This record gives sequence, C-alpha cells and structure tokens, in this order.
Amino acid sequence: MNSNPDNTFPVIESTPVTHHYIDIGDMKIHIAEAGKGEPLFMLHGWPQHWYMWKKQIPFFAKHYRVIAADIRGFGWSDAPPKGYLKDELADDLVKLIHTLGYKEIRLLSHDWGGWIGFIAAAKNPGLISKHFACNIPPIWPKLDLKLIPATIKLFYMIPIATPVVGPRIQKSGFYPHLIFKRGNTRKEGWTDEEMNVFSDRFKDVSRANAASKLYRDFLLKEYIPLGLGKYKKYHLKTPTYCLFGVKDKQVSTAFLRGYEKYADDVTVERVENAGHFIVDEHPDLVNERAMKFFNY
Repeated sequence: MNSNPDNTFPVIESTPVTHHYIDIGDMKIHIAEAGKGEPLFMLHGWPQHWYMWKKQIPFFAKHYRVIAADIRGFGWSDAPPKGYLKDELADDLVKLIHTLGYKEIRLLSHDWGGWIGFIAAAKNPGLISKHFACNIPPIWPKLDLKLIPATIKLFYMIPIATPVVGPRIQKSGFYPHLIFKRGNTRKEGWTDEEMNVFSDRFKDVSRANAASKLYRDFLLKEYIPLGLGKYKKYHLKTPTYCLFGVKDKQVSTAFLRGYEKYADDVTVERVENAGHFIVDEHPDLVNERAMKFFNY
C-alpha cells in the first residue's frame, strides 16, 4: 500500500513517544502514543500528520494517554487507493477506537480530523465524550447566500483535487508550503524545516494520490449532499468546543452557522489574531482552552 515505507519519525524531545501500526481490518493506522490515563485521541488535517500535535502531546501526556493517529493516506498510515469519503474516514476512526479496546474517548482535532470527528460522534452517540475542534465547523451548514462566498473560499481545494496536477503540486512541496504561509499570523513565520516535516510525506506518490482523492471525493461526491442536509438525520450529543481563527484563508466563518438544531452542546470561540493553522500559531491557547474543556 505504501510505495516507500519509512519508520523514521520526527522526535518530540521532551516526551517519550512510542509508535504502533494498528490493523483495523482493511489497512493499518499509524499511531503515536504518550502518557498514561484516560484516552485522548488527536486527529490532524491536511497537509499535516500526527506531528502537528508536537506542542500538545507533552502537555496532555501528563494527564492522559495521548493517541495521535495518522488519517488513512497521511503520515505513516497505509495509503490505499480508495476509502477517502469522509464517512469512510470516520469509520476508520471508530474501528481504531474499538480495536484499541476503548468504549469512550476524548478528541482533540484540526481541519479534516475535526470533520471526521463530527461525523463519528454524530453517528456513534457516546463514543466521543468530548470533542475540541480547531478551525473546522460542524457538519450542518446553513444554506443561504452567505454560502456563496464561503464556497468560493474553498476553491483552494481544486488544484489538490485535480488528477495529475494535485499529486504533483503536493509531491513537490509547493502547494502545502503555499497554504502554510497563506494567512499565517505567526510573526516568525514558517521555516522550511517546519513545513518539510509534513510535505516530505507527499514525496510518496501513494500519499499524494490519497490526499488528492480525499479532496476530489469531497468536491464531486460530498459537498452538494452536505449543503442539502446529508447529516440532518443525525443529532450530535457530544459536548463540543470549536476554537476558530477568523483569519482562516481556507475555511469561512460562515460555516459556523446552521448546526444549532442538530447539536445539544456546541460552544464556538472566535480568535481574532489567528488563522487556519491555529494549533501551530497559538499552541498555548489551544492547550489552555482544551484542557479546561476536557476537565469541565
């Protein structure tokens, strides 16, 4: 499944991290684990992998058993040619949780990881006890005119989703680096080393193809059904906290509407001086808010 298997993982100096490959049936998911206690799962988005949580793992491992997983096709998980519909990725998460022997977990997420978490929580009441989601909206958008500019903002997805082009611009590192820098709010910016630790994984063509497939499936098969209320038959009981950097150049705050009738307990906090990669831009804020939420 992976054309270039590689077990050389980036290191978090301050915390011992162990790595495992978990067989969930049709593939293996890579997880990075640290700490002891109740399970706290962390799930990344594009173009990152488990290492995006490098500032969270040491902090939360003092209180929880941290399990940072790589989504199908990303990081060090297997990258099969199919299985990238978001319901399928949510199924991957559910299988991973059950395979590890857990009946209930907390979830800290970002981007697609949060979207997957919302689906898993809505379809499996009680599985995710609390969900702290960074710069990703709930799965019930409000269908009105504000969705037009919000949809235009998603046009960044088109190059990634385009066959041939999408894999190439990821494999070269060009497009992931462009998105990292676009709308960045960190004064120090992104170093090449910080970006390469993520973009280098796309040098494996199977992963570049996987990410392209993930976006292509969303644009061609999932976005219109989403707007027409695909998930309105589900009701979210999981207490949820959405921390959202309003300078996000990819995801519009207009999507932070419409969920109210379909969720029991969702808190939204807008952060004025943060962009899409809020976890990297404001790690201490994420840690403080998430810890308070998980312990409440």
